[in-house]
Amino acid sequence: AEAASLGLRISAGIWMPHTSSYYENCSAVDMSHDEFWQSELDRYVAAVNEHKNSPGLLWWTVGNEEEMEVDVFRGNECVWKRLEWAVQAVKAADPDHPVGTVTAGAMEPKVKFIEELVPSLDFLGVNSYGDDAVHLGESLRSWDWTKPYAIMEFGPSGHWAANRTEWGAYIEETSSEKVPRYNATCYTCYDDPQCVGAFAFVWGWKWEKTGTWYNMFNEWEDVTTGVAVNCTSCESEVMEVMQKCWTGQHRVVRPPTLKGIYVDGVRLPNMSFVAPRSDSVQLRVEAHHPLGSALVGIWALTEEIVSHAVGGAWEATNPLLSGVWPSHEADATTASGLSVSLDTSKLKVGGEYRLYVFVRQDPDSCGDICEKQEAYASLPFRICSVPIEGEVCHRQVVYAMEAGIRQRPDLYPGLNINSTFDEVQMLLHQQGNCPPPCGLRLWCSTATLGSLCHDQVRWLMDHVGKHPDSHPSWLQTTDFRGFQNYLQEQGDGTCPKACEEDIGTVDIGVPAGADRLDTDAAAPLAAGTVLRATLITVAAAMIA
Repeated sequence: AEAASLGLRISAGIWMPHTSSYYENCSAVDMSHDEFWQSELDRYVAAVNEHKNSPGLLWWTVGNEEEMEVDVFRGNECVWKRLEWAVQAVKAADPDHPVGTVTAGAMEPKVKFIEELVPSLDFLGVNSYGDDAVHLGESLRSWDWTKPYAIMEFGPSGHWAANRTEWGAYIEETSSEKVPRYNATCYTCYDDPQCVGAFAFVWGWKWEKTGTWYNMFNEWEDVTTGVAVNCTSCESEVMEVMQKCWTGQHRVVRPPTLKGIYVDGVRLPNMSFVAPRSDSVQLRVEAHHPLGSALVGIWALTEEIVSHAVGGAWEATNPLLSGVWPSHEADATTASGLSVSLDTSKLKVGGEYRLYVFVRQDPDSCGDICEKQEAYASLPFRICSVPIEGEVCHRQVVYAMEAGIRQRPDLYPGLNINSTFDEVQMLLHQQGNCPPPCGLRLWCSTATLGSLCHDQVRWLMDHVGKHPDSHPSWLQTTDFRGFQNYLQEQGDGTCPKACEEDIGTVDIGVPAGADRLDTDAAAPLAAGTVLRATLITVAAAMIA
């Protein structure tokens, strides 16, 4: 009733279990003979009967990424038979509302399976991010999907698809780089008659890999309250383009945007960096406000502790570090200003960290009328080291360059007598004997025929083929370089890091629809079904 009074409609989700063991046996003619599943179905139908007459109900989605733990690329026959069984029951209980499901991305084998085994679906919902969301409709049509579809989650490029630093940290797009992602997906759905709805994710705040990746609002208390510029429930700049897409009107007060981040005077090309231990690393954010408002930055630092949770499961928030902002109090966990100094002298050599900057209106210029809007960046970095004479690493590098490479080249794979100090240090770092160098972010060498590393890679590839259960499952689908990097990570010194293309680069381009970013009016909704009339103006709910 509350949703209806606000002009909203609820996408009501019915949760199906994810545990793969529940989808191992669907051979029975009557699937209701399974006691567990019958109790599940009873719960589904009870929820439908309770809410089916609500004026705020838009549709039902049965299951959300229930195929994830079975096989994210296709599910299996049992997953989709169970889904069809549940969909039929929901439609029988409520014939007046459409019924769909929600999948983790769209892949051709999965869509084909659903088309064959779940004919009762009225529409297909897909959680899709980045460029995948923009191209979802054309992908579905190329796989002969003819029913309506909805983008049940969309947003920036997902962390699973993101570029990574040379040490494996996720490179996150800035909020300004995310803007065209949200904008393009919103307009793409508007323009596609087959797309009946799209939900921007996430309407709120959550920690998922970082404190900023998917959030439409900033509710991270450590950086929104008790800081130089408080901003509780601060709106990300992507909210402005979403409002423009939904209503056709720009906001009266528009948010700031980021132009670049500088470390010691150098503009970062890919939102990551390395830094030595120093009592003064100079940071600067270049930002702009479309109405010329003065701006201030809020800076914060955490260790790079990345959860292995998947599927949006809860992750702990990384605490902010103190004692790193020399121009502020010793126990300060944030610094303010468009330019600040960072003290890395006490950070761990080789340690991995993440720097955040949030740009907001300066209260000295806007007083009590400051808008709760911000632009932000999240930057992974690593503490590097320049070995000095007398240190163990320095002695090892010098020995390698003067004698080791000539006398025992097998101990220095990929190096030769012309290799630089930084290249030797990087290999020794990969072997676990030196900290990472400051003068070189990436050094690699793919093993060649006749080298010990090449022999070991070939042996491992053969062994995985014969004994797949004795090794990590992902090795069954990787290539030669993947095997070499696996051996390098084991740390026995046999293999250096293998070379890969496009490491550590970020190029988001301009997605389809991004040309509308500053147009004066959004494209009108096409005439169509009741579902089309409620496009975007929806709220999501999940029935536990």
